[in-house]
Amino acid sequence: MMIEAERSLVHGLDGNALSLLDSTCMVSSNDTHVFASTALDSCGTVLQEGNDNVTFINKIVKAQNPGDIITRTDDVEVEFSCSYRKKDIVSSDFKAHKLATLFMEEGFGKFSFQFEFFHSRHYDIRVDPSSYPIEVRLTEMIFMEIKSTSSLKNTVLFVESCKATPEDNPNSQIFYSIIDNGCAMDRTVQEFPSQSNEFRFGMQAFKFIGVHDEVYISCSVMLCLATDPNTRCAQGCIRQNGVSKRSVAGQTARHDIMQGPMRLKRSPDDEGARGASAASVNINLNILAETLLAAVALVCGVVFYKIKKSSDGYKRLPLSET
Repeated sequence: MMIEAERSLVHGLDGNALSLLDSTCMVSSNDTHVFASTALDSCGTVLQEGNDNVTFINKIVKAQNPGDIITRTDDVEVEFSCSYRKKDIVSSDFKAHKLATLFMEEGFGKFSFQFEFFHSRHYDIRVDPSSYPIEVRLTEMIFMEIKSTSSLKNTVLFVESCKATPEDNPNSQIFYSIIDNGCAMDRTVQEFPSQSNEFRFGMQAFKFIGVHDEVYISCSVMLCLATDPNTRCAQGCIRQNGVSKRSVAGQTARHDIMQGPMRLKRSPDDEGARGASAASVNINLNILAETLLAAVALVCGVVFYKIKKSSDGYKRLPLSET
């Protein structure tokens, strides 16, 4: 919270003679105004809870010397507050499912890659794009297909690497390697019969440790001429890094494609436990979280008082309690 008040409201005093409710939080000033700022949980800020709103309140007051017994100047009290709605609705419209990615390179013309999830190892029913994010259970087999479409005939698709990330970013610092250098890195990976322009594989579903609810899969892929034996596609899995002759003209550059997200499907028991756990969280922490979500509804008000009033109606609430 921030406040800017005319010095006439504080009897012309400058910042050196003023503080917030916590006397260690001083006030600054210039020739015409005094300024103060505080976080919602510091400088003596107190919380008042209503039916629909929560209000955080603090005051600019006259700083008192610890040894003073009497005073001959009027007290100063400039109350200021910020009020947040307890609940609000925030929505966003987006398409989770990613469409085919189109590329164009000299020697290969136009080509595209499409990454899809399927319901079974038969690859006969694709997961409906409108059902994304896909809900899965831990260790459940997930089936994926990468398919290339090219204006050239006789091309081969090669998936050099795949990794999982907890966000829609293939360069995320948090990732889990699934395929590397054409070799399966996860022990549950299975490859299924595919055409030359397809790569079908599956693995058991997992989750990232920590506060991550989603899993995205990104892969680095390329196209090669099937008639060229010196391409990266022809080399397949390479367990060790080594120098080998490659036909650059016979293959495209590497391209990153991505699909997801996947989320864990919760059982009714999980939902019940989750609800019970949420109910035990301190209400003040919940309020703070909701106010951050509804920051767009922030309403700040300033009420000025020249004569000190009783603050018995306000009570400092703990930030957390057992």
